[in-house]
Amino acid sequence: MMEVQQPIQIIEEVARALNMGRERLEMESLKTFLEKELIGIEAEIYKIGAKHGIRSIFELDEKLKSGAITEEDMIDDFMELDYLESRRDDLLKAMGKVQWQI
Repeated sequence: MMEVQQPIQIIEEVARALNMGRERLEMESLKTFLEKELIGIEAEIYKIGAKHGIRSIFELDEKLKSGAITEEDMIDDFMELDYLESRRDDLLKAMGKVQWQI
């Protein structure tokens, strides 16, 4: 039976193989993960924006208030866009912390 390695052991082995410190590998990995997540979030935001001809949730709200679109036409996208923009803000904050550490 093959021994199951703990994540810390794997990170240490990979860091040794790459001739870098474990902390640097962890921070670089975290940075890459956050960047990948941000790209995905921004792609989703772009798709919703393109669908409604807007760039932010505020513009979507203005279209609703002006009567350019109805609530039924956009409520799901509005809620999704609100979540995505909040998630993007959280990712950007986290990225700022990681950038400071590297």
